[in-house]
Amino acid sequence: MSSTTARLTTSYRPRLRGEDRARVARELAEGYDAGSSIRALASGTDLSYGTARTLLLEAQVKLRGRGGSR
Repeated sequence: MSSTTARLTTSYRPRLRGEDRARVARELAEGYDAGSSIRALASGTDLSYGTARTLLLEAQVKLRGRGGSR
């Protein structure tokens, strides 16, 4: 696809900045602390896994190990 061809099927979300970003990070942190997985939080807020994880780290959440409970 050339750089002059418009994308017709993809829509982009505006970047989360400022207070909106801090609010979403707090909401994700609350959900994560309540036991939700990063993947579940990401899909519930229409964010990518990577973005949800980054926001959790910005909120200074200590991430759990991989694999769930054993």
